[in-house]
Amino acid sequence: MTHMELVDRLKKKYEAEVHPGFTAWIQSVQTAHIVNRDNEQGWQDGDGLIQIKRMKEEDLQHEVLVPKSEHPYDDYLDVIKLPMEIPMEKRIPAPQFLFIRPDDYALFYCCGKKDWCILTGNPGISKSWFQWKFILLCYRQELLDRFVPFMEEEDDDYKEGEEDGKEGKGTEQVLKKRKMESDAKKVLVVPYQRRQKADQNLLQQSKPFLPNLIVRTISGTKSYLFFVKGPTNDVLYVKHSPEDLMEFTDAESTILWEPGSGTAEVCYEDIDAHIIATVSPNKERFHEFLKRAKMFYMPCPSELQLRLMGQIYRSAGEEQYHHS
Repeated sequence: MTHMELVDRLKKKYEAEVHPGFTAWIQSVQTAHIVNRDNEQGWQDGDGLIQIKRMKEEDLQHEVLVPKSEHPYDDYLDVIKLPMEIPMEKRIPAPQFLFIRPDDYALFYCCGKKDWCILTGNPGISKSWFQWKFILLCYRQELLDRFVPFMEEEDDDYKEGEEDGKEGKGTEQVLKKRKMESDAKKVLVVPYQRRQKADQNLLQQSKPFLPNLIVRTISGTKSYLFFVKGPTNDVLYVKHSPEDLMEFTDAESTILWEPGSGTAEVCYEDIDAHIIATVSPNKERFHEFLKRAKMFYMPCPSELQLRLMGQIYRSAGEEQYHHS
């Protein structure tokens, strides 16, 4: 079945509707120009831009004593301002912003290497927000190329450094210079290896699976369909039963399962699609699914990352107050 046939079928059988808010949002994401902002520049208002800042300790507005981390991947935060607010998140102070930690990049790759995954972690740690990051990175894959080097790239740099050292330049000095020139591309792999023994091969192999269709579903009853590779830029909203998921997904699809306020277990019977379930540590919601899925744990942000997030929230709240 082609995607156009699927769209027609969804509209006829399930009375699927075009969701105007998500359609406008995803179209703005698709067409926006990606701009790197250095940290002395302010955020620009208006549509048409995906703006990115890599923020570090020196970007804190107030001088505070932040504990020094042993892990460089705790020492920065990628802040992305989207061209439009995420429609379902308008009640939070900064619905136009995504905070992407190195842990998120690593989890994106790890989840992309498994057919069925469970992403869990402490309550309130933004597991659900990982789904919006996943959607963004699938639509704008150049963000991955810009920010997430593979381990092989670091190996290649080391080999080149050895050759330069033979020419009298010195391996250590060459690597230091490269780090200064491309700091934004230097990310230590497996950022969450301090919390679990992750399989490093997941980051060394080929790029992760990228779906043609993303179905973000709430308890398997209300779903938003994102057609990553066409034929439509519209986002469809569908009401259905959990068992219906198999009817409009296939092996080229990814289901993002969000439990919402319900208690339904993750539905996976007869489903060929990839599944990423973002759930609390309550195993009652995924007891059976866990027998066949790979579980990943989302670690807590560092204190510095939390302070940088809070800084963005405060400035966004102040801006809303002045505009109201």
